[in-house]
Amino acid sequence: CHLVGPALRRQDMHMRDVILVKKRVGGSLWRLATGECYRSCGLMIGLSKSAVFKCCHEFVQQLCLLKDNYIKFPTTRAEVQAKINGFSERRKIPNIAGAIDGTHVPIKAPKTNHEDYFDRKHFYSYSLQGVVDSSGLFLSVSTGYPGSLHDARVLRLSQIFDATENDLILTEPTADINGTIVCPLIVGDSAYPLKPWLLCPFKDNGALNREQKKFNEELSKARIVSEH
Repeated sequence: CHLVGPALRRQDMHMRDVILVKKRVGGSLWRLATGECYRSCGLMIGLSKSAVFKCCHEFVQQLCLLKDNYIKFPTTRAEVQAKINGFSERRKIPNIAGAIDGTHVPIKAPKTNHEDYFDRKHFYSYSLQGVVDSSGLFLSVSTGYPGSLHDARVLRLSQIFDATENDLILTEPTADINGTIVCPLIVGDSAYPLKPWLLCPFKDNGALNREQKKFNEELSKARIVSEH
């Protein structure tokens, strides 16, 4: 309420009382957290379906203006080291700073180019890519891409890819692993390409040795920790 209140606060009208900021925020949070329809949310807080719809969209618009204050990738050595420490306390793979994955946000079929949004799970969606730390805190979010795009393509279109490829992030602290200097790493699944900063599992073609299988298992656990 403190953050978005000034933008959401309205003046009383002659024939209608204003909707209080607390009710606007409460209804919007409930809608976003539960996925309940606007009508159900309105019945719970005493507002019409259209009023809840408008309140929720205005609330989200204000949150989007504030997102860069809260969702930001660590840039200093100390910030990155703190993220690495979070993973090292739980998993054996060294120098992990984050975990990346994608998901699909269901939408109604767009009127134009609707085939681009039909994803591999057979519904229309936007692709959303997130990078999180060991506690599940978002460090980077990229979204708005058509659902038919592969996760690797979404990665290449995102800002975090340009930043890492141009050495703007994930350059330090480094770790000496058996004589090899390794920069901070992001872990991903097999959908992503192997990069000096992006660690992926060995391709399982049925011929993996014991150590490779053990590595894949440990990498999977590192991703699961952050997802939970």
